[in-house]
Amino acid sequence: MRLKFWILLMLGGGILIEILIGINGHRTIRRLVITNNWITHTHVILEKAEQIDTRLTHIDNDLRGHILSGNPYFLADFNRNARELIDQSKDLNDFAKTADQQRRIRELNRKLEHKLMLGRKLFIQAQIENGTTRLDSGRIYLDQTYEIRSLLVQIQEDEQTSLAHRVGESERSANEALLSIIIGTLVAVVIILGAVYLLIRLLQSRTSLNLELQANEKRLREILDAVPAAVAVYDEQGKVYYTNRVTRTLLKQYASFQSYDDLFKSLPVYQFPTGIPYPFEKRPYLKARRGQAAQIDDLELRIGDERTLLLSSAVPIFDLEQNLQYVVSSYVDITDRLLSHSRLNEAKEMAEKAALMKENFLANMSHEIRTPLNSIIGFTNLLETTPLTAEQNEYLKAVNTASRNLLTIVNDILDISKIEAGMLQFEKIPFSIISLVQSIKIMLQPAAYDKQLELDVQLDQKLPPVVLGDPTRLTQILLNLASNAIKFTEKGRIEITIRCKQIEDQQVWVALSVKDSGIGIAADVLPHIFERFRQESSFTTRQYGGSGLGLNIVNSLVDMQGGRIEVESTPGLGSLFTVEIPYEIAEPTSLEDFGSYHSTPYEGLRKISVLVVEDNPMNQKLATAVLGRMGYSAEIAENGVKALKKLREKSYDLILMDIQMPEMDGYETTRQIRNVLHIEVPIVAMTAHALVGEREHCLKVGMNDFISKPFQMSDLYKVVRKQLQVQTPAFVPATTEMNSPMNTMKINLDYLHEVTGGDHESMADLLAVFLEETPVQLKRMSEALQQQDIVEVGKIAHALKSPVQMIGAVEVVPAFIKLQELAAKNGDLFTVQSIVKDVIQRMETLLPMVEEARKEFLPTV
Repeated sequence: MRLKFWILLMLGGGILIEILIGINGHRTIRRLVITNNWITHTHVILEKAEQIDTRLTHIDNDLRGHILSGNPYFLADFNRNARELIDQSKDLNDFAKTADQQRRIRELNRKLEHKLMLGRKLFIQAQIENGTTRLDSGRIYLDQTYEIRSLLVQIQEDEQTSLAHRVGESERSANEALLSIIIGTLVAVVIILGAVYLLIRLLQSRTSLNLELQANEKRLREILDAVPAAVAVYDEQGKVYYTNRVTRTLLKQYASFQSYDDLFKSLPVYQFPTGIPYPFEKRPYLKARRGQAAQIDDLELRIGDERTLLLSSAVPIFDLEQNLQYVVSSYVDITDRLLSHSRLNEAKEMAEKAALMKENFLANMSHEIRTPLNSIIGFTNLLETTPLTAEQNEYLKAVNTASRNLLTIVNDILDISKIEAGMLQFEKIPFSIISLVQSIKIMLQPAAYDKQLELDVQLDQKLPPVVLGDPTRLTQILLNLASNAIKFTEKGRIEITIRCKQIEDQQVWVALSVKDSGIGIAADVLPHIFERFRQESSFTTRQYGGSGLGLNIVNSLVDMQGGRIEVESTPGLGSLFTVEIPYEIAEPTSLEDFGSYHSTPYEGLRKISVLVVEDNPMNQKLATAVLGRMGYSAEIAENGVKALKKLREKSYDLILMDIQMPEMDGYETTRQIRNVLHIEVPIVAMTAHALVGEREHCLKVGMNDFISKPFQMSDLYKVVRKQLQVQTPAFVPATTEMNSPMNTMKINLDYLHEVTGGDHESMADLLAVFLEETPVQLKRMSEALQQQDIVEVGKIAHALKSPVQMIGAVEVVPAFIKLQELAAKNGDLFTVQSIVKDVIQRMETLLPMVEEARKEFLPTV
């Protein structure tokens, strides 16, 4: 293509040069003509000047002859020459072109006129006295001739100079024209010869290109024959232009078709899987003819007993003017792919059935495990509020711990199920990180104290008071990490640090770190620590237990909230888990207080009636006991049918609805309540089914809230208060806080009764020792506090804790534990003072009760 361009360019250059030569020749000829005209003009002026000079000689001779002879013939000849001289002078004036020529010729004409006037005067003058006078007059007349001739000489010299210049200019123009013609012709010849050379090369390349095209065409045919797909090319008329080997093999006896129409008239095709003839207008070839590429995958070809499913495609090919030139059709055998697809569908159906079986298994497992757990945890919570011996209390705590550990495993499995399904929901409510962490510290303190581990919690004061997020998931993350730290640490300390890493655009990045001095994690295990069911070794699993799901759930919870988690660990020295989670900053006034509602004033306790729809007798008894302890009256309905009957007869303030029941489940019962009875009473789902989408399903059918079994009494209490929005009796948790009213102090002497075998005298003696030693220890504690000796306060608290536990005054035990913890880390003096003051007040309230008990065991006189 470039060679052709250069050929055209060179030919065009040669033609252009010839045109320029012609233009230059034309201009040169014009210059020569002009120059020659000037030369002719110069010759005419010179000729006229010569004629004037000759006529001057004639009139001078005529005047001298007349003066000397007086012959009248000379006068006639003078007049004739004078007329011709005037005519020649006028002709010369007509040829004057330049200003200098015109000036000199005007001066010449003036002198000629003066000379002729003087000559006529000399011819006609009669008073000339003698010949001398005539001669003098003739001399003046001749002097004027000299002046005129001098002027003519100047004119001639100027014209001779101009003539020489114009002749030279004419010769130069002629030479330049000749040179330009020669050079231009040579250049044009060279260019034309170069164009001829390039043309020859182009023809040679075209020849080699044709040979290469033929070779490429042959190679292309070989390649298309090697393609494992049938390819057929049709021209714009629909005639067959090319078919490859696979096409000929596929069509067998129909391979010698001449056009598309001939082929599919003799070989009909069908639509898979219906088996009807394939609609002509839907075939890819027809769409390609209209300029649109098309593809189908349900074309069935039948040749004899053989059936082949084809993937058919057609693509239009256009020329430079966008006119259809070819249609390329291709056919791929996808019969095996169809079989694979069928197998995949079967495998998919099997996987879906397996997933459904898994979900049903988890649902049943959840219900079957949570139902007894609900009873176990509920009744242990109730038992903790009754008088127990120390041994019974220890056994009860063991049962409670085991049941809660089992509940944790069940919850982990269900959380994994929710995460896998992408249905884990996150709340976005205001909460205080500081309050949440302080609550978690209280929850973790007993476990840490049992292993004599120091639990240190540090809170950054720069943390916003209130943030928006999911406090439940944050609690889950922290409890999981901190519980692991306590579990895998035999001695040392656990450090929990909560700090504000970055605040920007009403968003705070909260960094939470949990550091322990436990067994650590091996370097080869560390990259896989967040994998499901992964623990460091089988020894770890046997010794420490656990499902191996906790860290995987933590990692998923952090990631789903847009955070990140990192771990550093050295075997034998401990581990450091760091979590960073972003939260929106909220206004402090937005923090919801579930502890008070002002919609209904409190003037004595309003009787709250609750309908418990539950089929399990243990759960019925537990719910009745818990609600009764809260101050509510409860009625039981064993299933949905009985619940609807009771609702028709009586109104209730709240309904606790189980989901899985005989005759009518909780979902249908709720629909009947909302759509048939049209009752808007709050309904709280209370179910052991805590799987993916369960909460959303409950709310969708018309329930107001959701609580999983086994439930904590505090959780149930909050849900009930939230739904009723009335002021109700304060709920006292199983573990009495240090700021409980003094009238809640009580003693339980079952342990003393057991260890003394029921000997009242021995029991009285032991109580006497308590009454004697306790005031002394309290006094020492007060003195140590005055001296700001916190370590000593901790020692005295340790000494007092065991006697207090022996007499069953468990309400004050957490205070002694707190004092020991503060002493171990040299805690805040103000906090210690507050706790010591509370302990002394409690113990002073307790001592009279012990004295009364001692008196009862004294022998009567």
